[in-house]
Amino acid sequence: MDIRIVAGGPEEALPDLVTIAAGMDGALWCGADRGALVLAECGINMEAAFGDFDSVTDEELTVIRQSANNVYVYPPEKNETDLELCLAWAYRQKPDRIIIYGATGGRLDHSMGNIMLLASDEHLRQPVKASIVDRQNEISFFYPGNYTIHENDKRYVSFIPISEEITGITLTGFLYPLENATLKRGRTLSISNQLNSQTGNFSFSSGILMMIRSTD
Repeated sequence: MDIRIVAGGPEEALPDLVTIAAGMDGALWCGADRGALVLAECGINMEAAFGDFDSVTDEELTVIRQSANNVYVYPPEKNETDLELCLAWAYRQKPDRIIIYGATGGRLDHSMGNIMLLASDEHLRQPVKASIVDRQNEISFFYPGNYTIHENDKRYVSFIPISEEITGITLTGFLYPLENATLKRGRTLSISNQLNSQTGNFSFSSGILMMIRSTD
């Protein structure tokens, strides 16, 4: 089972949610604040919607209630963002995969907060990892290990240290391979790589690594 979350980022950064939903059989959708209105307006039924809903009108909240099986309304003065509330619910459902849309673009503090939310130990320790997807990018996070990725429409692959450094990183199947290298936070050694085959492999020994797959 997949869970797809839509946050309140600008709609121009969203992929085509209607097409995605049409191709998903059995996925659960969840809206975070204004993201729930976007889902409702797309005709996508939600299992849940979370937020203080301070970015929608009373009439729009009524539309959300008509499209969601469960609506959880919180006061604006809270410690968690609306997306964090959605994620906590999503983990409890024990899905196979979590994809988040609407988490980037617009306000930089929101984008960075959403990205760093998924880079925290609390989220990386979950049995299923969440990824952020927008019209141009796919953002994922990794603990040390060995991973395989497959060629897709996002040709550029960048590896960015979240921790101070990444040690022992090895890239095979890439245009620019690495062998047991160290990536330092703030350096650009591993930006804009590309696969040179249908699959590529990356592994590393320590640190927290962010991978961004992008199109022009």
